[in-house]
Amino acid sequence: MLKKFNKIFGIQESVEEEKGRFVQRINQTIFKEVEDDHSYERIFRAICYKLGTNADDRISRANQVHVSVGIIIPSLRSLTGDDFQQALKVLVLLYEFFDNNNEWQKYISDSIEIALRNATIDLGIKWKEGMFYLGGAKILDERIVEDPLDWLEAYPDEKRDFLDALKNYTFKKYDAVVIDCYLVIEGLARRVLKNKRTLENNREELLKKIRLSQEWKAFLSNYINYANEVKRHAGDKRHTINPSEVEALLYFTGLMVRLIIESE
Repeated sequence: MLKKFNKIFGIQESVEEEKGRFVQRINQTIFKEVEDDHSYERIFRAICYKLGTNADDRISRANQVHVSVGIIIPSLRSLTGDDFQQALKVLVLLYEFFDNNNEWQKYISDSIEIALRNATIDLGIKWKEGMFYLGGAKILDERIVEDPLDWLEAYPDEKRDFLDALKNYTFKKYDAVVIDCYLVIEGLARRVLKNKRTLENNREELLKKIRLSQEWKAFLSNYINYANEVKRHAGDKRHTINPSEVEALLYFTGLMVRLIIESE
């Protein structure tokens, strides 16, 4: 409704302002509900551990001037400081914490989707199956990034690697994206070819399996060489990898996932 209102009156919100509103929607829904849960202290400690911050120190500081009965457990908001990216991290970790609780995971996903829909402008992110990733070209996202998650249902290890690639792309860990993508294709190749060879050694047989011409050999060879080069020099290349190249590699991985699975 606000999006329509703004359009009628020519109001243009800034991305930063809208990100702040998204965080406040999350503060009032997911974070509030989680903090009311009887196991909140355990949740708080688990999130702190994942974030690499000391839960005991935070709890101690929160109780320095506390005189009533019981211990105060700091809010999740205290972990994010209302920062947009920190809020995204905590949401991802909360979803992971409730790995064996479908009701909680559904509530978190539904609440995030509602918060995103209430934004008056595109925040540049999407949520799918417990992970945020950056939005790019809409058709590419749907066909080559989102659809592979459905295709990979029968391949849980490779699906996890693809989700890791999306997660690392969201947080700009581009070297990790390349390695995760490589693992996806290497794992699928091993499954469909029923062997444990490396992707390099499976290249020729894989091309035959998915019925691609020899012209595609150059594409796959360059993909393998690029990934191997990043793996060999991950530390050195961490800050020099071109984000556009990584995005293209992510899309190519999604395309290869489709081709390999369809060959089955």
